[in-house]
Amino acid sequence: MEQHEYMDRARQYSTRLAMLSNNLTHWKKLPLLPSLTNQPHQVLASDPVPFADLQQVSRIAAYAFSALSQIRVDAKEELVVQFGIP
Repeated sequence: MEQHEYMDRARQYSTRLAMLSNNLTHWKKLPLLPSLTNQPHQVLASDPVPFADLQQVSRIAAYAFSALSQIRVDAKEELVVQFGIP
């Protein structure tokens, strides 16, 4: 793919994305941070999470991180694709 073709496609994709994102007005109305509970004092007064559970979550997160870090992409074709633009 030539440089000018790549730039044309990037400009075309950006224009199309801008047109589509203008239609998504309901996303702009959502609050920035969701409220997880209406009664935080009950959460704070509850028993703490057992240490064994915290260790298990940490171990699983470490395994997931290790698995994700070992993922390799073997590129076999162009990543730029043609959108169905009317």
